[in-house]
Amino acid sequence: MLLLSLVVVALFVLDSCTKSNDPEPMPVVGAWKLDRIRTSGFTGGFASFNGDNDPAIFDYQDSFNVKADKTFTGTIRTSGRVIDYKGNWEFTNNELSLKDEKGNEDKYTLDNTATPAQLLSKAVAQRDSLRNPTTGRVELVNYSLRLVYTKQ
Repeated sequence: MLLLSLVVVALFVLDSCTKSNDPEPMPVVGAWKLDRIRTSGFTGGFASFNGDNDPAIFDYQDSFNVKADKTFTGTIRTSGRVIDYKGNWEFTNNELSLKDEKGNEDKYTLDNTATPAQLLSKAVAQRDSLRNPTTGRVELVNYSLRLVYTKQ
């Protein structure tokens, strides 16, 4: 009987050693890079502008690293400039909120169904003077853009 008790205790100890009490890491922790800029809302002669675009077309590159300690660091490259930023983050209800040291806040929705996972910014309304590809005339055009980051 004593031997059986020792075996049961040994199995219990071994089993408890293999289970981790560490919480699951947040799915947003890691390195993220701007993969595409998604435009929408173009109509008429501009409708062909809707879709995913290479960030190089916009002269804009961005990447950031979300750390387990609830901080993040990032770098933007645009118009020949390099801008580093850092701050704190929160993740609630599949939404990542990055708040930099200056108080600026960006929010992203996590899409875990994509491979690799994606972070989608909120759609931002834009207005720009663009040359109509059909008529050749410059027109004031409304559209939206969304930044799409992929986990590296």
